[in-house]
Amino acid sequence: MLSSDPPPANQPAATPALTDCVVVPRFIARAAARNAAEAESLVRAAGLPTVLRAPETARTPSAGTFRLWRQVLQRTGRTDAGLLAARRYRHGFFDLVDYLVSTAPTLGDGLALCAAHVYLVSSNSELTTEVSGDEVTVTYDILRPDDELRGVVAEFVLAVLTGQLRHGTGRALSPARVSFAHQAPRRTTAHAECFGTARVDFGAPADSITLHRRDLELPMVTADPALAAIIKRSAAAFPPPRRGHAGPLPGLRAAILAQLADGRPSLNSTAHRLAVSPRTLQRRLAEAGTTWRAELDTVRRERSAGLRRSGAESGQRVATRLGFAETRSLRRAMNRWDARDTDRPAGPPPRPGRGAGSP
Repeated sequence: MLSSDPPPANQPAATPALTDCVVVPRFIARAAARNAAEAESLVRAAGLPTVLRAPETARTPSAGTFRLWRQVLQRTGRTDAGLLAARRYRHGFFDLVDYLVSTAPTLGDGLALCAAHVYLVSSNSELTTEVSGDEVTVTYDILRPDDELRGVVAEFVLAVLTGQLRHGTGRALSPARVSFAHQAPRRTTAHAECFGTARVDFGAPADSITLHRRDLELPMVTADPALAAIIKRSAAAFPPPRRGHAGPLPGLRAAILAQLADGRPSLNSTAHRLAVSPRTLQRRLAEAGTTWRAELDTVRRERSAGLRRSGAESGQRVATRLGFAETRSLRRAMNRWDARDTDRPAGPPPRPGRGAGSP
């Protein structure tokens, strides 16, 4: 059913539902399937029976796309299914966003348009760019993630983005560095095939690709000013959705995540990353009915869920990666999170460290 998923019971009704353009699950199903019948089976199992035939302007719940990824993983048994699907990407598969990028005059302009219009393909996604010295980092964030599938989705999105930039520049462009928040898989062959000579890091604070700053000036061989004007007018017919409670400022979550591994994030340093004053950030937080501490706590809690589920690191390592000075501070936070989690049965909270979050 191509409709918005209802908000959770603990979420204000005014918060807009998160949706994907139908071209996203359609591409995933066809890229992961061996034939049309298997693609049809995948979307039906995911509860999205009409996405293969729906018009390109239709939207489908983001939760349905997660269900589709789960079906793909179950049927293929491949943890790198996101990268394998991304290798099937061809220009035009993602409709307006593809043409916003390809008709731009330079790679930097294309990236800016992609980040500003990513909601056209998914209102559950956010792209932010940060220039630092000789590098520019593009960070991908999911507003309402599925912790078990986050890594698969991040690999897919960043591989597709790399493919878009290669098409536009006409070069076998490789990022300087690619970073993923999830732990390293057993096999990284597909990563090398998708990202070329880029260094690929795992267990990073956020999911991102880093380019050389000079790459921003690369001309797009597909640049087309006349077509670009038409595409921009078409995109303007689909204004960005209200964010509601998804966040008081675009890029806030990514900015906090990027600071976790370096120590305790601060409001001042986050404001600097977002190119606003600390007072402006405080005002935006207040207008959204939240606080700096609440936003930091939310990011830590979501990041903690994935680390605890993997159970592959010591308690001190987990604490450090969440920006805590010691495991005792992490335990107190976990106690608080578990107490607020009404879906979890009563009982002692899992201890941080190896095995935490395991069944």
